[in-house]
Amino acid sequence: MLRDATYLSEQIKQKKISSLELLEESLEKIKKLNPKYNAIVAFDEDLARQEIKNHVSTGGLFEGVLMPLKMLGQEHKGLPATASSRLFKDELAHFDDAFTRQIMKAGFIPFGQTNSPEFGFKNITDSALYRDTKNAWNPDYYPGGSSGGAASAVASGMFPIAAASDGGGSIRIPASWSGLIGLKPTRGKMPQGPMSYRGWQGASTSGAMTISVRDTARFLAQTQITQEITPYQSSLLPVEELLNIQAVKRKLKIAFSLQTPISSVEVSQDARLAMKKAVQFLESKGHIVEEVDYPLNARPLIETYYQMNAAETAAMLSPFEKMTGKKLTNQQVEPLTYGLIQAGKNVPATSYIHSLNMWDKANEAFTTKIFNHYDLFLTPTTTKTAIKIGEELICQSLIEKLMHMEEFSLEEQTSILSESFEKSLQYSPHPFIVNLTGQAAISLPIYVNEKTNLPLGVQFMGRKNSEILLLELAKQFEDEGQFILPEVYR
Repeated sequence: MLRDATYLSEQIKQKKISSLELLEESLEKIKKLNPKYNAIVAFDEDLARQEIKNHVSTGGLFEGVLMPLKMLGQEHKGLPATASSRLFKDELAHFDDAFTRQIMKAGFIPFGQTNSPEFGFKNITDSALYRDTKNAWNPDYYPGGSSGGAASAVASGMFPIAAASDGGGSIRIPASWSGLIGLKPTRGKMPQGPMSYRGWQGASTSGAMTISVRDTARFLAQTQITQEITPYQSSLLPVEELLNIQAVKRKLKIAFSLQTPISSVEVSQDARLAMKKAVQFLESKGHIVEEVDYPLNARPLIETYYQMNAAETAAMLSPFEKMTGKKLTNQQVEPLTYGLIQAGKNVPATSYIHSLNMWDKANEAFTTKIFNHYDLFLTPTTTKTAIKIGEELICQSLIEKLMHMEEFSLEEQTSILSESFEKSLQYSPHPFIVNLTGQAAISLPIYVNEKTNLPLGVQFMGRKNSEILLLELAKQFEDEGQFILPEVYR
């Protein structure tokens, strides 16, 4: 029996185990495993005991199950709210944000906070405040980012489910590199606020790292929401269908591509083997699978993504500068963050608006070229297996430029940012596009390189509100034994 979150909740409801006993078990696992993986960067045992003592049943699907929050944008009153940045190392949350309130309604009890890179800008987890998080499959490698701590906490067996978020692949990348299921929901489907309702202009959304399709579906059933106050709205999915996800019964027409959206990026042999396995399985189940050209050139699109990151970062930290009356220095934040801040101050409004228009055009391209003809679109989640800890992703000369970014023109700043992200982009050129288009996508754990013991996932992308179809197909993979989960769950 797979000890997923649904199983644990059923045990609690049947009084075969209590939340306090789960807490003791989690503390033992953290004590044993966390020194090796550095997934959990903060926890408050006394607060958790008090919350368990005061917990009133919500009737939620995950009644009494402990769930770690990501140390970035998922706030719970009394816990640290550092965004994995030295700048806010002593900051505590003064309220529960909308996402945390929603998971508590689902019956979860927040416990522990997981590592992420500073402000979530990277596809690895290497915060200067909390240091590197390591991959549970092979600790010489990163588990991915920015939800790397969440992925490592689940893949190592500390927790069967962990809260995560995805602004450019930050659920799906660590899912790919950690052998987990990672669903990025449709824009507007998950709770936002109260401090910000746009989440990188709709690119960022919350979610979870999971080990079963039923947990993924039930989590979505319990957390999806319609908020009138938010600028982005999404249709609520039928809860009964999410609670009873079955393997897809009809034959689907699925497009796939071995090309990448960035022409200079190549697909590795590992990714090709993962795709081959997926295609062969789909065909064996009677689905029509056709190879297509990737529907757009995403090089201009990634530049708009960097520009958005820069402008949003400058806007996010400008209140801090006003409050202190001082400009942020390159000693207070990491080089990439500092470079983004300085570039963001120079981004013209016209250029920013043009970027958002390009996101909509990308959505249109997928609709006309893919989803008007196919049910789903299959790609690798990542083009390679995980990045090795210590690998130089930003060379020293670029770090120097980032730390003195105010000395360059906007054109030069744009070039520096692009170069700074380029090596990371070689590993994960596919996921960010779904964030900009607002569509749904899921990474499935179906492949492992046996020599390195490193997994790599495949990504299915659907039109907006296609989560049920994605989950039904995922269930077919799961039921037929196609998933390769971390060892602790086998």
